[in-house]
Amino acid sequence: MLKNYFKKKSKFSIAVDVLIGVMLILLLIPATRKSTVAFMIRVTLPIHQPRVDKEKPELKPDAYSWQLQDMTGEHISFNRFKNKVIFINLWATWCGPCIAEMPDLQKLYNDYGDRVEFMFISNEPKDVVSLFLEKKDFNLPTYMPLSQFPANFETNSIPTSFLINKKGEIVIAKKGVAKWNSKRMRGVLDVLIEQ
Repeated sequence: MLKNYFKKKSKFSIAVDVLIGVMLILLLIPATRKSTVAFMIRVTLPIHQPRVDKEKPELKPDAYSWQLQDMTGEHISFNRFKNKVIFINLWATWCGPCIAEMPDLQKLYNDYGDRVEFMFISNEPKDVVSLFLEKKDFNLPTYMPLSQFPANFETNSIPTSFLINKKGEIVIAKKGVAKWNSKRMRGVLDVLIEQ
């Protein structure tokens, strides 16, 4: 039986099968489970490219009355960001996929933070989020919701991200992890900034 396996499989297929076997074994060991999941997400991240929505739904009026609090405790109305390009990321410190895409998001924020409004939104307590950001050396603009999420942003999974143009249209609505710091994504941001 083993002879047939080696006859039918290419060297690449065998290597992939061995890698999958090793990953499954590492997932069974509690001490290596978290780092194995993070590695698997990072390896597959490049295939998760966000796509521009063809329909571009408009933000509903309730979106602009959304109330948030920043990390300094200041109350912010989402209305403040009207007529701007906005990137919203819903995340949590315990969410492996959220953490896996954070380094890419930090790079994107470093390069576009002066031209795009970035909003990283977590339902967790401020001290938990602050400790996480400090430990990971992220300086992402983070907010906690003070009022109900607007209908446009309701989701049952994280990470979920939205890219909104200056007209208030949702250009990208992406559930799950994505490769945000890509040439394609930077091109989309450049076009939205110029519009």
